[in-house]
Amino acid sequence: MTVLLNRAYGAYQSGQIVELPASTEAALIAQNLAQASSAAPTTGPITSNEFQGVAAAAAGQGSIVVTNPQCNASSKVVAYVAQPTADTTALRVERVVPANGSFTIYLTANATATTVVEWTIQSTGLTPNQ
Repeated sequence: MTVLLNRAYGAYQSGQIVELPASTEAALIAQNLAQASSAAPTTGPITSNEFQGVAAAAAGQGSIVVTNPQCNASSKVVAYVAQPTADTTALRVERVVPANGSFTIYLTANATATTVVEWTIQSTGLTPNQ
């Protein structure tokens, strides 16, 4: 499920359609901070301070930038195309390039339709003493 945010949440802007853990979505709906939605997540660059999330590439896009303060150049980020009927050209994630404060997800080709991608920051690259 996705939710339409009535107010900003977790660095996502108000009015965006986002996919969050089910318990978070339920809590946001219960507090009237979001509405249930069946639409695909908002396409294009996103900002999130979560360790996992969903982004979407619009038709014509071959990459998605996720601005996230949890990420640095040494972070390990995993992403994959996550939809049952994927775009016929953007079939999978080619690579993910982390940077300080963001990462870029590159698809195998430019999407011909909205393509949903799930991502997870598995490691921030920091040692326990930092």
